[in-house]
Amino acid sequence: MVLPLVLTILFAMYSFGRGWDVYQTMTRAAREGVRQTVTTDCAMCADGGMEYQSPTYIQDNVVFPALQAAGLNTSNSVLVNSYHQGITTLDTAGKVCGAYITFSYPYQLQLPFLSTTISTITLTTRVQMRLESQPSTCTPS
Repeated sequence: MVLPLVLTILFAMYSFGRGWDVYQTMTRAAREGVRQTVTTDCAMCADGGMEYQSPTYIQDNVVFPALQAAGLNTSNSVLVNSYHQGITTLDTAGKVCGAYITFSYPYQLQLPFLSTTISTITLTTRVQMRLESQPSTCTPS
């Protein structure tokens, strides 16, 4: 009688640990994407390098490859539909601009004796950073 309880606890510990790992991977991927967004693509350019990478470029070449490297499925419709990237104000006066990335990922806990509808949780991450070169006006997107 004790063995099923012990095995359930062990499976639960493993599954929650894997969920934490997935969340950390999501946050790291979003942080890399935002870092790429806030840094200029050409610091030595005549215009001061004010051109930032497009959201599609960041998603396809920075964030999603980092998730795929960790074994997460980026073709998942929930992930693709919940992915948002843009510019936001970081202060109440609206003078400090920053970039953000936010998205969700459905994680299925592998627990015995639970149905799949009960054991699926949605992990959400949001990362924001201050823009390196502040524009004259901050227009949130």
